[in-house]
Amino acid sequence: MPEDIVQQFQHLAKEKDPAARSLLIRKVTAEYVRRTGLAPTDTERELFSALVLDLYEQIDLSVRRDIITLLARTQHISTPLAERLAGEHDELVTTLYEYSPMLSQETLLQAARMRSETVLRAIARRQRVPEPVVDALMSRAKNSVVSDLLRNLGSDFSSNALLLCAIICQTSLEIQSLMAARCLADHLFHSRMRLQAEQGCPFLPGVLSKATLEGTLDQLVHDMEARLFRADGLNDDPTRDELLVRINLGELTFDKLLETLIAKDRKEDVIWLLKDAPGLSANAMEHLLASETNRILTRLLLEQNVSVKTFAALTQWRVDHLGFPNRHIHREVENYRQSVSQKRKSEDQIASAV
Repeated sequence: MPEDIVQQFQHLAKEKDPAARSLLIRKVTAEYVRRTGLAPTDTERELFSALVLDLYEQIDLSVRRDIITLLARTQHISTPLAERLAGEHDELVTTLYEYSPMLSQETLLQAARMRSETVLRAIARRQRVPEPVVDALMSRAKNSVVSDLLRNLGSDFSSNALLLCAIICQTSLEIQSLMAARCLADHLFHSRMRLQAEQGCPFLPGVLSKATLEGTLDQLVHDMEARLFRADGLNDDPTRDELLVRINLGELTFDKLLETLIAKDRKEDVIWLLKDAPGLSANAMEHLLASETNRILTRLLLEQNVSVKTFAALTQWRVDHLGFPNRHIHREVENYRQSVSQKRKSEDQIASAV
């Protein structure tokens, strides 16, 4: 492990202030991930993992989320640390369950049987999902999870899982179309579904059975206007958790991210970003954005150092998407401009006094 990281850990061990300790361990983790490359030595991996485990209970919850996100895609940690991270609340661990190569099959099975739909979908998108895990996910009969599994060519369907697909797809055209598309890309899946059709499986919809036997699945996919899934089943865009880590590490500003999400017209992500800091629900934040003369929203944006330019874009976005009165745009922007000016004056006065 690089000497400067070891020194930071030594500093960390001496740090008494809980908040300072949490911030420092976030920075140390980010530095460790960057500096050790793709193949840290066994000694480095074990030393880092042992140190994090030793300090873990003293780390703030928000920093735990960042650490989990930083370590989720790597083999930089020991299995015991990966299992400890996996035990956190569902909203903190989706990235870990989707990407971590350090989670055991037993951990994945336990999560598939007990955890929320969000975690189930994360597992369904893993690069490889073995048959026992697919069976466990399928037994929960969540349409969103089934859809993710069918899109993911790295998931292995047993005959039992395929039978469950046939039952579930009777009430879902989307799953029917995904099954047809999967047949076109997965020879084993196609063979098993053809066997079902030949045996007259009573659960397989007639249109799907006929297309399988007649070799017209490609036409069926086209007719159902199904989206063909990608070969790797993974998303190259940064996850929401990864974006928050970059903000917390100072690599991306809240203002810049908000400006980008508005420009890309990503409504759900705009609401997600704004609700995260005050800990509101998505519905509460949407109501806040639609409300007139809302001081809570202004205070939130000021605390996050949102620029006047971005605020103006957000105000127009509120008009376009949430029914905010168009006549109030100029007034809202000018009021916010004054609030930004007042904040800067107060900060300058404090700095001068110090």
